Amino acid sequence: MAEGRVRGAPRQQLPLTPRPIGFPTTLAEVPGFTDAHIDRALAAAKDPKLASKLQNMPIPMTAETVDRYMRPILEAAHMGRFELIRNMT
Repeated sequence: MAEGRVRGAPRQQLPLTPRPIGFPTTLAEVPGFTDAHIDRALAAAKDPKLASKLQNMPIPMTAETVDRYMRPILEAAHMGRFELIRNMT
């Protein structure tokens, strides 16, 4: 038990208001990031030589599903709009 803490006493809560740390929260805030980065990432994901990488993901994908599911994830990260993400069911 931590020194000075009374047994059964509640732990001190951290403040609920976030403090800005100057770290980007969307890809759009990363200097130099453009839509071309998303296009290159999607093109690389569709490369037949990397098919095993897609198939071994926690939720397996194919090159045919990259635009339907991966593009919205990258666009959501770019714009900070998580409602763009599609659920793979």
